[in-house]
Amino acid sequence: MSLSSREIVQQIDLQLKLDPQTILQAVARKLGISPQLIEDALRETEGVSFQEYQANRRLEQAFEQLGEFSVAANGPREKTRSKKRIIILKAAVQYRTYSFWMRRSDYSNPCPLVDFSTDGLALLTDHPALPQKRMEMKLRFPGEDKEIAVQGRVVYSVATGITGYRYRVGIEFLPFNKGKKRNTLQALETLTRLEKIHTS
Repeated sequence: MSLSSREIVQQIDLQLKLDPQTILQAVARKLGISPQLIEDALRETEGVSFQEYQANRRLEQAFEQLGEFSVAANGPREKTRSKKRIIILKAAVQYRTYSFWMRRSDYSNPCPLVDFSTDGLALLTDHPALPQKRMEMKLRFPGEDKEIAVQGRVVYSVATGITGYRYRVGIEFLPFNKGKKRNTLQALETLTRLEKIHTS
């Protein structure tokens, strides 16, 4: 008996709950169907590829876990911070790193934003980051129309296990001011407003 597209997607969901990082070929083997059939079912029902669907599901599962646990208190630098970090559920960040001798890479898939303040943020990712590495980020907060573009430097990268994301990375923002290698004052205003909303 052949499965409908909707049934295939339900089976994919079950496999992704068991192993959020499973690959397309492994899912196809477990379901006894071709990878192309999986791609076709996802395109028909969700309008996305397997890779996009997997990234979205992992993000949703991470948001659920972040809602159940206050992970902000578990950050490696929590005791030494001058400002308390704020948690906004379903906030996401895309980032890219670059160095002097390499051109900028593409932005990552959306990753969960664990917490933030006007000093910096923590995010979950599959890739470790070296301390002092410079990052460019786009922040998306629920209810906000525009992304916030910010730059920062990596402070720490530690192992984690939230929905298969391997690392928690802490970033300190570059100064907010006019000029190169600076964040805009507009970005600071938006982050300050969000801080006030979520601490009052």
